[in-house]
Amino acid sequence: MERIIINLTYQSLERFVYSIPSVFDKQGTLIYDERNQVRVFMVGEMKLVVKRFKRPLLHQRIDYTLFRPSKAKRAYLYGMKLVELGISTPTPIAYIETYHLSLFTQGYLVTEFCGDPDARVIREEPEKHDDLIESVVRFIVDCHEKGFIHGDTNLSNFLYHKDASGYHITTIDINRSHFFPNPSKEQCLGSLFRLTHVRPALMKIVRRYAELRGWDTTSSVQFVLEKLDKFERRKKMLKLHR
Repeated sequence: MERIIINLTYQSLERFVYSIPSVFDKQGTLIYDERNQVRVFMVGEMKLVVKRFKRPLLHQRIDYTLFRPSKAKRAYLYGMKLVELGISTPTPIAYIETYHLSLFTQGYLVTEFCGDPDARVIREEPEKHDDLIESVVRFIVDCHEKGFIHGDTNLSNFLYHKDASGYHITTIDINRSHFFPNPSKEQCLGSLFRLTHVRPALMKIVRRYAELRGWDTTSSVQFVLEKLDKFERRKKMLKLHR
């Protein structure tokens, strides 16, 4: 059994969308293959991205069947919400949920293709990327002021290209995100430690973020670095106990 929801604007892609579970492994170009798989497909003159989320464990399958939306559904709905808010993200086209014996099995997300590079270039030489840092920070500030907190605020999830007005930023991988009517200072700053583990780059980004929000830069940077330190210590402990 399958549950398929298609953006009304893209009903012409219905035939392709319905074929995805059967053709995903055989067609398209694989561009990402780690926890999830991402393939690019040409459908007529349209270039589309299809993300197949990692097959969940049994308890997660039960959870997605009975208690909460799957990652695919969340990514689709959150993408539609970002479009409404005027926050740049690849346009959501459809999501697919497959079921076996009435239990959730697999999720797929279909979006428009965005071939822009990601902002990890900032990590290596932050002093050479002031304009890009400014654009990324302003984009994040805009997201937060509109109530959107990215669930994985990693530089790899911010794509960019340069146009006449400067750098245009687009965000991806939003299924773990949150929406708040008025996110607190702690919620906003607390999401920034995931941007990068490279301290000089992170400090520069957080300092500029705090300036734009009118917050004390020293305490803001300290808050984020402490969150990162705690996160890294936890990761090390988990590795030791595996």
